[in-house]
Amino acid sequence: MKEELIEFELEKNVFYNPKMHFCRSISSLGVGTIEKELIIADGFSASGIRGLRYLKENDNVLKCIFIDCNENAIHYMKSNIKKNKLTKKSKVISGDFNRKIREFECDLIEIDPFGSPVPYLFDSIRSIIKKKKAFLSITATDTAVLCGPHSAACMKNYHSKSLNNEFTHESGIRILIKRVLETCLENNFGVSPMFSLSDQHYFKLFLELKKGDDYCLDSISKIGYTSFCTICGNRTYGKIMQNICECGNKMVYAGPIWTGELHNPDFISHMLLNNKNRDYFHKQKLDKILNIMKYEFDFPPYFYDLHQLSRFTKNSFIPKTEFAINKIIEAGYKAVKTHFLSSGIKTDAKIGAIKKILYP
Repeated sequence: MKEELIEFELEKNVFYNPKMHFCRSISSLGVGTIEKELIIADGFSASGIRGLRYLKENDNVLKCIFIDCNENAIHYMKSNIKKNKLTKKSKVISGDFNRKIREFECDLIEIDPFGSPVPYLFDSIRSIIKKKKAFLSITATDTAVLCGPHSAACMKNYHSKSLNNEFTHESGIRILIKRVLETCLENNFGVSPMFSLSDQHYFKLFLELKKGDDYCLDSISKIGYTSFCTICGNRTYGKIMQNICECGNKMVYAGPIWTGELHNPDFISHMLLNNKNRDYFHKQKLDKILNIMKYEFDFPPYFYDLHQLSRFTKNSFIPKTEFAINKIIEAGYKAVKTHFLSSGIKTDAKIGAIKKILYP
């Protein structure tokens, strides 16, 4: 088998998900954009494809430590490392991730389990406790828990109430960041997202951790709530949830969530430059999504779905995304596309103003 520049073998008892090819590509772009030499720990390595790509595609990766508890995976991992001539830059560890990660001091830890990453946060962050700065690359595939239908499970696993509505995926990824931050704060680290991706069935976070009281307090200041009215579609955010909407109806809420930025636009600009120099299978998709994410900056922690707006206005007309954005900008507000939904827009305009602009 082959993925980008990596040739590899596996068998039925060694996990490999071809649908995560894009995730591995955007993650490798992120790794290569960090202006620092890195020692990486690749948790739940399986075939080793992710760590192998990080090594092969990025000159700043000095070494990758592959960790897995599946002996079949260890066998094929070693074979794949040798096949791709990366033995000198690799170390393969057999055993439980939480126990083994404490034995190493890495610069970037890849947490890509089946389901929730929460059980692996504490030991990962404790392993970098001596560092002033480090990075986490986290994948969560339990989006059903984070996005509303299973609110009790979300409260148990993520210590937040989920919200199953039109911007549920943004709320979900913000709940995930907040949960990571909780563990970071316990170890004197603040968090800064470099990019945050919602794609298909998973969320992907690329986070910079910085140690110190100032970074922690700044991160804490970005925790809050979003409130939503199911009747008129109004949405707000703040340090506390809003119970009653301006229309007089009771509001529902999500939180606590991360209300800060989801991406670092400068970092994403450099990812775009790196993408030009790589011949990825998903090169065009990467360029498209990163160009959208680059402008998802300095907006409230939610978006508007144009299909749902037509429902709230009881109007059958559904404006095209570009048309709606242009009309809102002409009215003096900011507005951009969002990568969360093709019919979604992020804007600083309130729903009342949007209704008057699009449905005069």
